[in-house]
This record gives sequence, structure tokens and C-alpha cells, in this order.
Amino acid sequence: MRSKGDRPAAPRRPRRNPRAGVTLLELLVSLAMMAALALILASTLDVTARGAGRLGAEARGLAPLLDRATLRRWIEDMPPGAILAGSAERMSFDTLIDAPPFWAGDLTRISIERSGDAVRAVALLPSGDIGREILLSEDGAGFALAYWGRLPSGVGHAWFTEWPPGAGLPDLVRIGYDIDGRAAPPLSVRPARAAHHSVMSLSSLSPPG
Repeated sequence: MRSKGDRPAAPRRPRRNPRAGVTLLELLVSLAMMAALALILASTLDVTARGAGRLGAEARGLAPLLDRATLRRWIEDMPPGAILAGSAERMSFDTLIDAPPFWAGDLTRISIERSGDAVRAVALLPSGDIGREILLSEDGAGFALAYWGRLPSGVGHAWFTEWPPGAGLPDLVRIGYDIDGRAAPPLSVRPARAAHHSVMSLSSLSPPG
């Protein structure tokens, strides 16, 4: 017999059948989580696409600078006894290129000239085939070459628009051309600069001690 102070027992909740399907609340929570994940994924892909677009544009903008650096290295890596000849519209010289498909033991002939509306630097393989071609400018309107040095028949140093093949190497070569239709700073390079620096390093005094 139940006493007066006893409370009635709470009704037991019916246990859920494990074979039953999901409830409406669980379905709504799952849909909300899927929508949030889809939103995060879409934002990530959008940021990635914009970043790739900017990277591609920057890479295209860096291409002319990389080509200028390559041309500078070709001129600076000339051996001191190499032959250079040129005019205001064309220059050719021999240099050493230590990069495939070239071999550093062979001299490579480089020519810089205007071909149609474009200015190109072409490196030839010993077979005569083109091993590397650099497009310096698609608009050759501002293309001009000049050479600073002293010719055997001249007195003192000066700028020349003609440099004969038997005059040795000039002290400086200046290559002017436009990039994307705009005048770019001229590329001024010292031929055989790497060899000159090596000689200076060997002839310098050793540090004390």
C-alpha cells in the first residue's frame, strides 16, 4: 500500500526502435551542416581561382624581365677572346651557355636583331638549329644598339653604332627596345664581365692572417 508521502513514479519514455528512420530534426541539422560545408568549399575554390589568375598575370608580367636577365647573362658570360660584331640594328657574338640543350665547352653563336615587327635573340646549336629563342619585344619601333669602347683606329672612348668584328670586345653594349609598346630602360651590359671579375679576384691580395 502506497503511503501519503510517496510520489508517483515518472512515466518511462518509450525506447526508440533502432530500426526506425531519422527524425525531421536530424534531417534539418544534416542539411544545415552540408550547406555550411558547401559554402566553405565554394569560397575556398573562388579564392584559389582568383589567386591562380593573379599568379598567371604576374608570371606573364615577369616573362620580359626573365628574358632580359637571360640575355644579360649570355653577354656577361662571353670569354674575353670571343668575337662580337654589330650595327645599330643587329649584333652577333659568341658566348658560353651552361644549360641544356647547350654544352658549356662549345661556343654558342647569339644573334640579336629585328625580325619583322619583333625583336628576338636567337642562340644557335653547333648544328645550326635554333636551341633557344627569346622574344624581347613584339614592337621593334624603339630597337637600337650602341657600343661603348675604343676602336683601334680611334682616340679615346666613345659610343659607336658600328662595331667591327676585329676590334675586340667593347666595354659596354646598350640594347634599347620597347616592351608592350612602351619605352623600357635600355639594357646596358659589359661583355665578358664574369671573366673580368674572375681575373680581378685572382689578382687581388689575400686577406691578412
